[in-house]
Amino acid sequence: MELEEIVRRLKVWEEGGKAGPVRMELHLTDKCNLNCIFCWRAAQKPKNTKELSKRKILQIVREAAELKVKEWIVSGGGEPLMRKDVTFAALKEIKKYRMWGLLTTNGTLLKEKDANFLVKIGWDQVQLSIDGPNPKINDFLRPPNSFVRIMKAIEYLKKAKKLNKSSKPIVGFNTIINKLNYDKLDEMIELAYEVGVDLVYFEPIYPGYSKIDLRIPENKKELIKNVKKAERLARKLKVSTNVKEFLEYHLLDKTDLRKKMLEEVKNIKGFKGVPCFRPWYLMGIKASGFAGCCSTFERGEFIQGKTLKEIWFGKVFNHLRKEMLEKKQPDYCSKCSIVVLMENRRLREMLNGGKG
Repeated sequence: MELEEIVRRLKVWEEGGKAGPVRMELHLTDKCNLNCIFCWRAAQKPKNTKELSKRKILQIVREAAELKVKEWIVSGGGEPLMRKDVTFAALKEIKKYRMWGLLTTNGTLLKEKDANFLVKIGWDQVQLSIDGPNPKINDFLRPPNSFVRIMKAIEYLKKAKKLNKSSKPIVGFNTIINKLNYDKLDEMIELAYEVGVDLVYFEPIYPGYSKIDLRIPENKKELIKNVKKAERLARKLKVSTNVKEFLEYHLLDKTDLRKKMLEEVKNIKGFKGVPCFRPWYLMGIKASGFAGCCSTFERGEFIQGKTLKEIWFGKVFNHLRKEMLEKKQPDYCSKCSIVVLMENRRLREMLNGGKG
């Protein structure tokens, strides 16, 4: 990730100037082929809204390049490969302009020819959503029968990389920590090593969407033990992971991240004291074309009929930035990700002259 470039642009804003976004997050569809029991789609039936056209999406990519965007996260929403033609056209356009890209997918729709395509265009990273070290746990959380299909996707990607003598894309796991797997973090690391996956990214469950109670048990001693065990194994097997972050036990509770983010900056004034820097470096666009300046946004404006530049420097985004400067966080910040809190912490340290 381009943390140094983000810091450079944040300093431009801090000094009274303006700079374009560094990162784009693009949701291409809200449709999905799985029925994960903790997904937002389980709690909120997706609206049958018209999705952005391929033409508009490619236009967005080109405009982003003009704004000097450096990196893309293509995810959902739903499952990007439900719109495979559109998704792959967008990925190809992103690489045409030499921007870095990450694709998040459940992996179950990825075929051998798709893996070859990703390798040939030089795609940078693929994150596969998997929540158990075995079919019993994973397929209960992510039905139907997703585990074996994810393993197949990994084999396709490894084969394509070997065939094309390429180190890209990096392949990783995205794993939601919950009641069924909190004591198996080390097994997720071991699985990654065994199947040749480069990294495991953990994120605690957001309990607001789940059909059943999947909250992580409140047993600090056991949880810290599990985290340390997984971290030691990751170092031994040389699997990259963020599991060490959860030695800060309170980060495992995602009941309301707003409070945690505000606590981080309660004694810091000025620009460096904003709870979140994302409104100054990130633009998210949902499948409907609704655009906001973070990952979990519910306030913003539609991109249809406007350019990225008009949205980014426009009234709505500037109002959100003003509120953040006043430490007024939108309600949807409660659904945010631990990675955002940690990234803000690193950026704040770098703005103060540290290494982050």
